[in-house]
Amino acid sequence: MMDIKQEKDRGDNVPLIEANDLSKWYGEVIGLNSFNVEISSGITGIVGPNGAGKSTFFKIAIGLIKPNSGALKVMGEDPWLNLKLAARVGFCPDYDNLSNDSTGERFLKLIGGLHGMSGNSLTKRVEEVTEIVGLENEIHRNIGGYSMGMRQKIKLAGSILPNSDLLFLDEPLSGTDPKSRKSLIEVIKSLYEEQGHDVVVSSHVLPEIEKMTSRVVLIYKGRRIASGEISEIRELIDKYPHQIIIEGSEMSELAKGLLDIESTISVGFEDDRNRIKVEVSNLDDFFGALPEVVVNKNIEIESMYSVDEGLEAVFKYLVEE
Repeated sequence: MMDIKQEKDRGDNVPLIEANDLSKWYGEVIGLNSFNVEISSGITGIVGPNGAGKSTFFKIAIGLIKPNSGALKVMGEDPWLNLKLAARVGFCPDYDNLSNDSTGERFLKLIGGLHGMSGNSLTKRVEEVTEIVGLENEIHRNIGGYSMGMRQKIKLAGSILPNSDLLFLDEPLSGTDPKSRKSLIEVIKSLYEEQGHDVVVSSHVLPEIEKMTSRVVLIYKGRRIASGEISEIRELIDKYPHQIIIEGSEMSELAKGLLDIESTISVGFEDDRNRIKVEVSNLDDFFGALPEVVVNKNIEIESMYSVDEGLEAVFKYLVEE
């Protein structure tokens, strides 16, 4: 297993979150497997493929489920059956638990009521959080008429309504369009930079996390496989042999030319002679040398894309290192 030391932003003696050999299983299915991590104040991204254990970790951290073994401390305390700690933690789930017949305002007041909030203070706080997430003009509409981005924002507003110290945001960008995704990223950054909340946010898309924070934890099959600055994580991923599909005419000539590029590991034809798969050791070197080969061979490329867009293959590579 790889280990990249994560630096703390503050000199606190107690980490914001600390997991030691944390394990959780559901029958024969493993959710977390001797998971170890230390997270300090700020925004931290938890990145892994679907089913990696991100949601299980979050549910244990907010006290929703109990681990089978190991220990987890959140702000120095065990979250299981800890109502005092639960009042300091906000959670935005990855599932949609919204009623389409409710307005955004009624949904938030319901959340506030569950936290013991009422009257003018609740009304004022609802106004504050809707402004923070950018829904002040939509708060009186039925949620059934919300876009996916707006539904994610109202869930986010619910998680910050009690003014929690620590927020767990589980895949908050899932299913949103590019415009909504950009807006949500700015909101999440502001939760720490302007509102003072510590944030732990999960995603299966590394570039999304990179736009929110420089600190990341990679999780795969219930284990932490790396953690630290994204620049360090990228150095690990860049070592992974990437596969690229290239389509066009004269692919036989291109294949010969690609073999002369130092970073090319292998070249093979796919279904026909107009489609090749190239395995490369370094993407920057390969794409730097590719234009010269294409020009010299007088070749037209119709399309080119990576088959390693998901994290699954990359994580397998990192685990095997």
